[in-house]
Amino acid sequence: MRLHDSKDKLVLFGLILVLGLFAFSAAQESVWFCHPYGTVEYRGDLAPDGHEAVATIGGQKFASCLTKDGRYSLLIPKDDPVTSKKEGWAEGDIVAIRVNGFAANPRFKAFAGAQQINLYVSTLDVPPTTWGKIKALFR
Repeated sequence: MRLHDSKDKLVLFGLILVLGLFAFSAAQESVWFCHPYGTVEYRGDLAPDGHEAVATIGGQKFASCLTKDGRYSLLIPKDDPVTSKKEGWAEGDIVAIRVNGFAANPRFKAFAGAQQINLYVSTLDVPPTTWGKIKALFR
């Protein structure tokens, strides 16, 4: 391909600029999210479709998804340090995930970008509402 006039050069420059901006924005997006994904072992088997996986930091919900084919994928937004309200993850935050209301392990430190973290839900976990009922029996 030969560039004969300035119009061709201008079009080529514009195309390169657009592709560069797209690549830059895609790279920046990965820094703004903590993206854990992986399998969910739910009581010895892969989690059934439709179980809700919820990511919390300090007890506050920041992301959720439904399991599909025994897998989950969450996008947790990054906290804006300029505001006083917590909008997402920050360095050092511990992320806890619950699947279908049950605590999943492991908990992990928040990170920028994507990382595979396979989860498992113990058969010994009891939903919080059950503890209240058990305590009421012994009053």
